[in-house]
Amino acid sequence: MNRALTILCVVLTFSFQAMGQAGRVPAQPHSAPTTKQAQTKTLSVAELHEIARTVSVLLAERTEEAPGGTKHIGSGVWLAEGIVATCWHVVNGVKGPIKVSLGAGGVVTYGGSTLEGIFMDYAATVVASDPAADIAILKTEQNPFKATGALIRTPTQAVKPKLSVARVNEDIPVAGTLTVLSGYPLSGLDLVSQTGNVAGTGLPPALSESGVKGVRILVSVVSNPGNSGGPVLNEHGELIGLLEGNFLAPILEPQTHAPVFGFLPKIDAAGNVLKDDKGNFQITGFVPLSQNSGISLVIPVRVLMSLLKQAEEKK
Repeated sequence: MNRALTILCVVLTFSFQAMGQAGRVPAQPHSAPTTKQAQTKTLSVAELHEIARTVSVLLAERTEEAPGGTKHIGSGVWLAEGIVATCWHVVNGVKGPIKVSLGAGGVVTYGGSTLEGIFMDYAATVVASDPAADIAILKTEQNPFKATGALIRTPTQAVKPKLSVARVNEDIPVAGTLTVLSGYPLSGLDLVSQTGNVAGTGLPPALSESGVKGVRILVSVVSNPGNSGGPVLNEHGELIGLLEGNFLAPILEPQTHAPVFGFLPKIDAAGNVLKDDKGNFQITGFVPLSQNSGISLVIPVRVLMSLLKQAEEKK
């Protein structure tokens, strides 16, 4: 996102860039996701949040340019032991090593307690991708499911959190289905789970020319930067898709319904806004303003499983 636009307003954008496939998934000796028959038990919101915690991960980039040497880039979900699914735009353009973290920012809620400490991170690489569908699959160098001993240590206790491979449901959910969006938005201090419901399906016209392929599930929940790639579960705790981003709505003038534009100030290499001798902003152009529509786009799990199957067939 252009930094000047960030100065004007907080606008959530999600890019979809066409690049080649990044490889293939090697054979996995551990458990792999399978589509199970529809679950009949409807879980409580609290139960759904606990399931979301076991299948969600934080994704970050190791870089000296970020405070602490780590830059939060998004969320992901365990698709198999050692295999994480996320969005392509989360990992596209990452220069430093990618790490999968079981905690975030030194804070995690576990068993009703807030623990502070250093969490175990796992190096990961992109082994398959489909930029047009905005999906990617990562493999950790080590399998955290096979790790022994405590993974999270504090001055007073040591905890090994429960990890689970997501149960998937490839059926497109009907409107009104309860959903839980899970991930590490904004600061990424702790896992955040939000409830919503399926508002419909389709590919919004605004994205039809972006090269994004396949149907999207529309969910009535507000997502934020960092949620991208996180799991969306149904009322049975099954993975139905990955959070892709918000569907942005244009800001219109109340009387004429004409688009509202904001100006782009000129900035220097350090990101400082430049002004003229009179103290006015130096303007480089104008841009139409958008706002969060309250509708999020979810990539159906069937698109994700298709990539995994194609990669396995090429091994």
